[in-house]
Amino acid sequence: MQLKRAQEIHHDAAVLFDAEAVEASIASLAARVAVDCKDDFPLVLGVMNGGLYLTGQLMRHWEFPLTVDYVHATRYRLKTLGKDVLWKAYPQNEIRDRNVLIIDDIFDQGYTLEEVRSYCIKHGAKSCQSVFLIRKTHERKKADIQPDYVGLECGDCYVYGAGMDLNSHFRNLSSIYTIDEKVTE
Repeated sequence: MQLKRAQEIHHDAAVLFDAEAVEASIASLAARVAVDCKDDFPLVLGVMNGGLYLTGQLMRHWEFPLTVDYVHATRYRLKTLGKDVLWKAYPQNEIRDRNVLIIDDIFDQGYTLEEVRSYCIKHGAKSCQSVFLIRKTHERKKADIQPDYVGLECGDCYVYGAGMDLNSHFRNLSSIYTIDEKVTE
């Protein structure tokens, strides 16, 4: 998608959650996770690329010791749909006997979370919890897994901003926007 087309789409997008609502949600998520995990010395695994924004925003609120790492596991491969999880990068830190916090932008069907969590458990994680900024509610097929912490909920719509992208653009926005998915095609 060219810059001009991305700008046109963004111009017509609707704000689903403004920056203040997103920040309040992140602050609430950070506080809830801190209560449960502050004594666990967690290994924080941001799921790239979407989890980068939320991971950074959450860490601004945390004053407890942790280790930061990332994974790059994706179903979308620069598209809006995908089914099999493609691993592009595995964690660099030892997972065995660690309390792992998986952080990602959006929980849609859960297949990426299922894959990353399975990897962590297989590699000896003591515990494995997940944190998502937003969860989609819909009736489409989902993996048999649910996130442990969720900040916001939305219907089955195309969203971007606050870590989520519009064809690789606009992950940096502080608000979350929604558009008709057909305009991305």
